[in-house]
Parts: sequence; C-alpha cells; structure tokens
Amino acid sequence: MRITNAAQLSQLKSANKVSSAAAAQIEAALKQSTAGSAEDAGSLKSSISHHRRSVKSGERGESKGEASVRLALVSAFGDWNAGGEVVQELIPFSTRAFRADFALPRWKLCLEVDGWSFHGMKKEDHHRDRERGNFFAMHNWLLFRVSHGQALKETGTLVDGIAHAMTLRDPFPREAIELEPKPHKHGVWYKLHLKP
Repeated sequence: MRITNAAQLSQLKSANKVSSAAAAQIEAALKQSTAGSAEDAGSLKSSISHHRRSVKSGERGESKGEASVRLALVSAFGDWNAGGEVVQELIPFSTRAFRADFALPRWKLCLEVDGWSFHGMKKEDHHRDRERGNFFAMHNWLLFRVSHGQALKETGTLVDGIAHAMTLRDPFPREAIELEPKPHKHGVWYKLHLKP
C-alpha cells in the first residue's frame, strides 16, 4: 500500500486501518517529503530499498517475523545508530547472558519474537523463556513477547503498545547509555553499559 497524501491517510485512519503510532509516523514522513528536496527523496528511497533487500535476503540472520518487527519498530521509533531508540540484539545485563531481540534501552523496554522452533518445541525452551522473562522483570525491564504470527500481522498493535508503555516510564538520558558492539556470526549484538 502506498500513501501519498494526507487525504489517503485520513481515510485509512477513519476506517481504523492504521494504528495511531503508524499514522503519526506517516504524517511526519508526508510532511518531510513535501518539504524535502528530490535528493532527500532519493536517499529515503535508497534506504527503503536496502531494508527490503535485507528482509528478502535474510542477511541479518533473522526470521521474517523479526524482520517485520524490526521494520515496524525502526519506522516508529528510529534506529539507535541514527539517533532513534531501537537497538536490535541487546545484551542488557552483565550478570546473565540474556539477550533481547529488540530493545529501547532508554525506556528499559524490550521485545522478543517467539518462533516455534526456538521457543515452543521443547518444555526446556518454555521454562528457559519464563526464567528469562522473570529476570528481566526483576531488573525493571518490561518485556513484550509476540508470536511469529503476531510479528507478521499485528505490528501496529505492538507499536501502539510500546508507545503507550513509553508514556508510563521515565527514560534514561541518551548520554547515560553506552552500547559496546559484540561481533556475532549473524551480525552484531550490543552489550549495554549504563553510565552513572
């Protein structure tokens, strides 16, 4: 679907076909595209093309569900490395080797995409996920868990839920967060360090 003007967006909003968080992002993009130059539009087109290639090729070692969530989160909240909020593959603790698929570290929010092969086939996997979820909660991290199907079909609801959770939490200043890159066979994981 391509939304090229405010009237189209308004129709989708009134038909409840787009979430409020997604609508806000689309409105901002429409404003930017009308104010920006053709050069900016070319840059945006190049960026979108790169994301599409990334999802199709699996170059990040991610499932289709993870790719869908990554694109939705980065569209809504921005990529950390570009001044936004979203970090993919975050290791938030020094005492345990737990990792989150996606995180908004300033808000202590994280998200896990639970595919069947790694989270549901064995009883041990189920118990390990519960242990991990409890550890995140004990350290004041709010963990969102979504199934692979939800990741593909309900990203708008997920983005709205995260946006609402952000209104209920006090963020850390960006300067208080340091992310240490840790090379991995599927890309880069990031170790979180909070500065005093």
